[in-house]
Amino acid sequence: MNQRIEAARPIAKKINEVEKSLNMTMLQMGELMSNIAKARLAKGTHFSLTAGMEASEKLIAAAAKTARSYREVVEAHQHLAEDREDAGLRTVGLGDVFECPPAQAMGTETITSPLRVVESA
Repeated sequence: MNQRIEAARPIAKKINEVEKSLNMTMLQMGELMSNIAKARLAKGTHFSLTAGMEASEKLIAAAAKTARSYREVVEAHQHLAEDREDAGLRTVGLGDVFECPPAQAMGTETITSPLRVVESA
């Protein structure tokens, strides 16, 4: 049992780090896009009305892909939580140290991301 716990511990830590990293990436992309728009609006810059638009469109596409990646990682986390229970580690409380997504979130219903609308535009 101790060997299973020690084998599972770095996985639990890393999956949470990956989720946090993707959230930080989305946050930073949003800030970057905001800064591009602020630069266009800043007094005295004389940027054209379309300055940064091509870059913004690329960032929107990248943000949509990052959001999809985040969803996939959360689903992987859910599968790992199931595997943890199957391995008899449920009572060890690894999930208490690192938050796990709820099991019912893995249902067959499809959740439409608001970014899908942007991506399809």
